[in-house]
Amino acid sequence: MTQFFLFIGILFFSLKATAQALPIIEKNGQKYYQYQLQEGQTLYQLQALTKLDADQLLVLNPGLERGVEAGSIMVFPVQRGTIYHKVQPDQTLFAVSRTYEVPVDSLMRWNPSAKSGLKVGQSLRIQNAILPFDAAQPQALVAQSQATFPHKLTDTIIKHTVLEKETLYFISKRYMVSIDTLMALNNMSSSRVSPGQQIKVPIQKEKSNSVPVQVIPSALKGGSSAASLDFPVPRKALYNIAVFLPLQLDSSANNNRFVAAAALDYYMGMKMALDSLKKLGFAANVHVFDDNSLTASLEEQLNSPQMKTIDLIFSPLQEKQAKIVATYAKQNGIPVVFPVQMPAAIVQMAPNFIAYTTPDALLIQSLAAQIHREYQGYTVVLINSPIAADQQLEQQFKTAFGKVPTTQSKLKLQEATWATYPKFKPVGGPQLLVSFSSDRPKVVALLKAAALDSNMLVVGQKDWLDYKELDDPSVRNEPFLVALPSYFNYHSAQIIPFHKTYRKRYNADLTKMSCLGFDLTLHIGKQLLGTNTTQQGLISNMALKTAANGLSIENSAAVVVTYRNAQLLAPKNE
Repeated sequence: MTQFFLFIGILFFSLKATAQALPIIEKNGQKYYQYQLQEGQTLYQLQALTKLDADQLLVLNPGLERGVEAGSIMVFPVQRGTIYHKVQPDQTLFAVSRTYEVPVDSLMRWNPSAKSGLKVGQSLRIQNAILPFDAAQPQALVAQSQATFPHKLTDTIIKHTVLEKETLYFISKRYMVSIDTLMALNNMSSSRVSPGQQIKVPIQKEKSNSVPVQVIPSALKGGSSAASLDFPVPRKALYNIAVFLPLQLDSSANNNRFVAAAALDYYMGMKMALDSLKKLGFAANVHVFDDNSLTASLEEQLNSPQMKTIDLIFSPLQEKQAKIVATYAKQNGIPVVFPVQMPAAIVQMAPNFIAYTTPDALLIQSLAAQIHREYQGYTVVLINSPIAADQQLEQQFKTAFGKVPTTQSKLKLQEATWATYPKFKPVGGPQLLVSFSSDRPKVVALLKAAALDSNMLVVGQKDWLDYKELDDPSVRNEPFLVALPSYFNYHSAQIIPFHKTYRKRYNADLTKMSCLGFDLTLHIGKQLLGTNTTQQGLISNMALKTAANGLSIENSAAVVVTYRNAQLLAPKNE
């Protein structure tokens, strides 16, 4: 049996003692402690320091997911409590209220003697004040303290930047302002908000600081799922993970060098992801098995001592081997991640099995949502096919398209046949022609028609990418929109720097399998660290949810891109 053993240790770090409290900054109308990351720190230690989970830290500090870099600045929400302030010369009650951002009437209520004026050296009790945070002794936050802060409240309107998964309802509750008030102040026609959008929020001065800054709640586990998802592997300090790859390290005349090369590429990408996870505090014993080995059968490998303590299995890439491993995992209650598409009969063997490849139904949902977001003003026409398999995809699209309320989108779906769709051509307006047809001649004819009309844009399905007929010069340059589980382009903004690092390390060109190994390992590793929001990778994204039938866990994330000239173009979010 050929095995590799990768041992990832946990780095332990002791914070440097400091006598000074952390500085406080204001960002998007909110107050945060500002902290400089120290050498050797891990994400796990930062969670313990700040009392926040990984999701909250990563949302507040973009880039932290790439590792804890010494010297970088991190922010986290201030905490409030009771402190005592010593009155300074010429200091007024109003000045103290502005310094600590608490109402004057509250100060007088907590300190009745202050109603007749302040005296130098007088001790004032201040509730709900921002507490000084000493990184060396964070527990001192709850103690009585003396401090002064330079920040001031100068306006009754603040700007709140919408975070991932935030809704207008959540923002209204956070600031105790009605949704109607927020919509009127921001001239909004609907309650829909998007990450990064800035929302004006009215704040009454006399109440602004009586509401403590709330910790951003964790996003729903499973990303876009409406229901929470508990990742099927319990949190641990050290995981045992099995990875099965067709490395074919035995010498054999039947060796398929293409399969072995793909497995090796996957392995190299996986190694780079493990290095990134180590910087985030992830620790695991990763056992890599050659599931095409001639020396030891797959069954023998599954009965090896290393498999007795396995917490999670990364399935083989080939169906035959995947079925054997899945059967073993089901019998032993071990969760399995399937890196590539597998038949439902395998993936749905157990509810703790995870399909990384986004299923067609969820791809279509993403496509419908993208059309609503990006193509307002278009005439959208669905061309119905007489083929039964195509009709199933069409019905899924119609259902997904119709779920978007009219308050969020004005688009209406028109339905046509191959004979009638030209009659829906609008006068002078753009048109989106949607087809899930598997009839190759009709697909080519549709793209030829679109090539003659600049107002026509075709939306297709992922199987079209395999059609050799699309190499025809008459349609090769005609773009069409398609939803995919993954997207690989050497010229992608996120691929270019990674490719340079990959070549420097391995002296080899990056491949799609290398990216798959990196993305899947990083995404699952971050899940094990407690990150439950939608994760963006090099070529694929991940947002886990329980399948509608409850038989497995599926990835609901997709990427919608344009295909032209035999390549996938950069999506709009890059």
